[in-house]
Amino acid sequence: MKKALFRLLLIIFSFNVFGQNDDLNLILEDEDLSLQNNEELLEALELFNNGKNGRLFNINNLSSEEMILLGLNNFQIFCLENYIQQSGQMLSLNELRFVNGFDSVTIERIRPFLYAEAIQREHPLRLDSIVSNSEHSLRFQYKDNLHSAYGYRRKDNKGYLGEKFSSSLRYKMQYYDRAEFSFVADKDAGEPLYYKNKTLGYDHYNISLSLYKINKYVKQITIGDYRLSLGEGLAIRQNFDVGYFSRYGIKRSTGKITPFRSSSEYNYNRGAAIKMNFKGLDVFAFASYNPLDFNGTSIQQTGYHRTEKEISYKDSLHQTMGGLSLQYVYKGLQIGSTFLKYGFSDSITPNIKSYPYQKYYFSGKKNGILSFNLSYSVKKLLIFSELARSGNNAYSYIAGAQYNFGYKTSLSLSFRNYDTLFQNFYANAIGVHSLNNNERGFYADFSRYVNKKFSYYIGADCFYFPFISYRASTDVKGQKAKLQINYDINGNHSVALYSRYSNRYYDFKIDNKTKIPMANTIGQVHLQYKCSISDNLSFTLRSGYSHSYTPESESNEGKFFMAESMLKVFKSKLSLRARYTVFNTMDYDNRFYLWEYSLPLSYSSSVLNGKGQSFYLLASYSWQNIQFFIKYSIIKYSDREEISSGNHKISSNNNQLISSQIFIKL
Repeated sequence: MKKALFRLLLIIFSFNVFGQNDDLNLILEDEDLSLQNNEELLEALELFNNGKNGRLFNINNLSSEEMILLGLNNFQIFCLENYIQQSGQMLSLNELRFVNGFDSVTIERIRPFLYAEAIQREHPLRLDSIVSNSEHSLRFQYKDNLHSAYGYRRKDNKGYLGEKFSSSLRYKMQYYDRAEFSFVADKDAGEPLYYKNKTLGYDHYNISLSLYKINKYVKQITIGDYRLSLGEGLAIRQNFDVGYFSRYGIKRSTGKITPFRSSSEYNYNRGAAIKMNFKGLDVFAFASYNPLDFNGTSIQQTGYHRTEKEISYKDSLHQTMGGLSLQYVYKGLQIGSTFLKYGFSDSITPNIKSYPYQKYYFSGKKNGILSFNLSYSVKKLLIFSELARSGNNAYSYIAGAQYNFGYKTSLSLSFRNYDTLFQNFYANAIGVHSLNNNERGFYADFSRYVNKKFSYYIGADCFYFPFISYRASTDVKGQKAKLQINYDINGNHSVALYSRYSNRYYDFKIDNKTKIPMANTIGQVHLQYKCSISDNLSFTLRSGYSHSYTPESESNEGKFFMAESMLKVFKSKLSLRARYTVFNTMDYDNRFYLWEYSLPLSYSSSVLNGKGQSFYLLASYSWQNIQFFIKYSIIKYSDREEISSGNHKISSNNNQLISSQIFIKL
């Protein structure tokens, strides 16, 4: 009974931990985060919910993702990892009070979900033990749109070749912390199950096998699909990330090989990677051979293969990549270097004529990256930096610091300078541009836990593009800012205020002739109230207002109101969640992104643009080791009779979607 209660608390906690720190909604609704990042976060949450082998978490074996989901910031994560490395495994959770960055409030918050147990005996990597002691899970998902878009009805060769449903299949095998195997198959809506040997069954497959703690020196081997995170992101960063506008801090965890288990069809490696350790020196070696979609000039990242044209791009370019990384850790010091080289089977040639801002984008077949990263923690201060050079001898660097005042208050500062000529396919450091080039910026944030009830966070980023950029024909500047305030009234009632602001310069025509960069200013504020009547009943009210100003349209605005409720019945086996939203926005700049609870491992959000209302109902039922999920959603507009355009066009003022999932834990 006690174990079951702890597991229930763990599930409830994982969806409320962001209310105490970064609200889950705020992270998943960040326009700067990709669909891939959001799906990675949901995957981490699902792992957190299920625990490891049906148990709570051993503090001596926590991953950085699990630490984040416990509400720890990067400074605390760094200090905890360093303490265990230098002092050995914890024998009691009471040792947490000796870890730099952990106060009594933090320890009290995470203690119910942890235990301390020295790992004295490793489970053997023998086939008979793996077969008899592994956990297996199988997940099947199906989604269907109740309306047929134009792409399914058109008779020429530009329509969709497949059915309008999407589907995915996931299998995972976990053998304690020594081995894991995963298989993922995915088909997007409109993709055919078979087409001229280009597609066979599911459109996309991912397979990954990882072995851990193989011997004294070899710590991990991953074969198949995987991701890497080395340095601060200027060399290569592909792993789970919550964005840099958050109170988790701007320091990135480094030195990781992560098995790729997502349905995403982009930003992963296919080959092998190994991690070794020699007295504090981590050595990473990796290689990859991966097919990519290519249209003759640029790499396609959507993963869609629905039309003859899209299918012709499928796997038409092959990318090879290999490299080596050395990361030395001693007490609070971490210093490392990464070298990687990659090439393509065909030349990449940016379309400069149509997109002049791509003048200095990578062109050719081969590129090499060399980077140096450094971080140092002393008492309450954490500093870090990374310098990287691309094959054309262009440099980019980032440097930052995080200072914790009394553990409840933190200040983060970061400066970045990404050369216009810098070129790296794998770069993913903090910044406005996704390619980490043509950008200088200064970011600062301040967060404070005043007490158990009240906390706040404020962050601001000032950036400058030295060369022309998207929608700007000259160098431009801009600013972004976010504010979050959380107040827990009495444990069952809480309120939160979120505010976003952006001011970026774009080209606007003057007298319908000359284009001059001028400010495009957008501001949003959200107010949210949550009430938990019991563990089985809760509701949320949320409203939002946005305002924008441009030289062309002057002042526009948008607003929405949302009501959501959650109910559990039949001894919490059946869970129902419903949401109703009404919205009215004057233009696209004032749109709202609202994340929705959906099928596990499936990201879903409503883009509220125009005038209308939306509704969804999500039901889940648990029976022994089987979970069933079904969701119905509808969005209805009152200012249009058709939705979208081109192949996406629906000849109706509403769009309805039904989706389902079955999860079996063996």
